Amino acid sequence: MHAMHDELDIKKMGGLYKVMKPTAIMMILASIALAGIYPFAGFFSKDKILEVAFATDHKVLWLSLLATAGLTAFYGFRLIMLVFFGKENYKEFFPKLHPHEAYPYMLYAMAPLAVLAVIAGFFEESLIALLEKAMPIFEPHISSGEFFMLIGVTTTLVVSAIAFTIYKYSKGGFSPSLENSTIYKLLFNQYYIPELYDRFLVKPYTRMSDFAWKQIDLKIIDVVVDSIARTIYSSGEKSRDSVQSGNLSKMLRWMVAGLIVLLAFAFLYSIAVS
Repeated sequence: MHAMHDELDIKKMGGLYKVMKPTAIMMILASIALAGIYPFAGFFSKDKILEVAFATDHKVLWLSLLATAGLTAFYGFRLIMLVFFGKENYKEFFPKLHPHEAYPYMLYAMAPLAVLAVIAGFFEESLIALLEKAMPIFEPHISSGEFFMLIGVTTTLVVSAIAFTIYKYSKGGFSPSLENSTIYKLLFNQYYIPELYDRFLVKPYTRMSDFAWKQIDLKIIDVVVDSIARTIYSSGEKSRDSVQSGNLSKMLRWMVAGLIVLLAFAFLYSIAVS
């Protein structure tokens, strides 16, 4: 995003590996970890979840999670292929744009995360020992055969998804006929949930806020507040002109009036206390 001057559409990128090798390498490592491939960190967390779902006989949940693992691998490497490899689409959309590598301080911040994505899983026992002090640890009971079968199924699916993604997007992606299909549009538009969210929540709230600002805030609240301020300012100005006019008789009359008010307050206070 920073290299493309805040551009977020990955279809307008491509071929950035040439100018962003450190970022690309760290992104690839992170995507492999996210896919859950051994021995990367994601394997030790994602496969644990799949293992527990299988061991507790939640087979439908396990299949759903397995499919999600495949989709995660697909979309992770889809991003890699569209951003860092393939056709340099940014030259078509932004002819004057010159992508650049991230600043060193950003690379220094990402580097430890990339390293942990590779090696953090080997510290699993230490993490479990730490968590055992705060919460009970669930131990799934499955045979060694089932354990290796689960790993094999997950790894095969994830690696196949990655290989398919690399192959497909190295050839230019999906065909126009598929991209025009209903299911592709449904998935591409995220089941139209963002559009529904925008239409039924964001836009009504924006209209309501705009109405409140223009009709209530500006025409009522601001008018009342400004009127009070003008009234106080006007009355204070008139009192000042009257009291501090230099006319001795007026000043004496105001002094007597003030004295009467103070005496009245003192009288009422003495009655209230007694």
